[in-house]
Amino acid sequence: MVDGQPQSLVFTTCRFNESGQVLAWNLHLNRMEEAAEKIRCQKPDSTSLHEALQSSINEHGPREGLARLEWTSKGEVNCETRDIQSLPSPLVAITYPAPQWPRRLRGIKHGSWEQYLKAGESAKSAGADIALLVHNHTIVDADRATPILLDENGLAYSPGPDQGGVASITLSLITEHLEKNGIPLRRAFLTDEMLLRCKEMVVVGTGLGVLPIGEIDGVDISIGNHLTNIITDALKIAWEGTQHG
Repeated sequence: MVDGQPQSLVFTTCRFNESGQVLAWNLHLNRMEEAAEKIRCQKPDSTSLHEALQSSINEHGPREGLARLEWTSKGEVNCETRDIQSLPSPLVAITYPAPQWPRRLRGIKHGSWEQYLKAGESAKSAGADIALLVHNHTIVDADRATPILLDENGLAYSPGPDQGGVASITLSLITEHLEKNGIPLRRAFLTDEMLLRCKEMVVVGTGLGVLPIGEIDGVDISIGNHLTNIITDALKIAWEGTQHG
């Protein structure tokens, strides 16, 4: 479904529960619309996208899962569902070279996703769980999630599109709750110095939820539960909003 050309399509991955309810559908739709504009294709048809998504969820059956939803430059919709795969905690990570795109393609999920897939496969081949994507000796993204670091001063840092990361739906869902609990979130490259003095590091994503990182390239990372617990609560609140909205 990915042909190697960034301008061929945009996509998003949605999470749905046993009842078929989709978490943050409006945020996913908005992200696809913004991405379609960046690859210079027609605006996605929200009705067609929603119908394809619901049809795939119904075929998946009454169990939690993920749905990859695509909008192509030809105005076609594709959707595939899959079960959620659990990962061990804490995660073991490796670093991997981050793909480099023209500025207009940064932060979006587009048709040239092979390098992210290769990064994940490289992690598995190395006996690790996830790949952290690195540019100029700084972490800018992960192969299927967004890294967040809590520093010694109680500030959280995460790379965004300006640093080379994908615009994160999960980050949008948890930022306000982090702030309410006294953890301001800032966008930044994650440097070696920050890693050495961090109190906690996690990755967040639609499929992963939130998981701590305990090792990067053989180097131990401080493990805590403060950031993890707050993000877990934030995601629970987001789901409750979906169920009662």
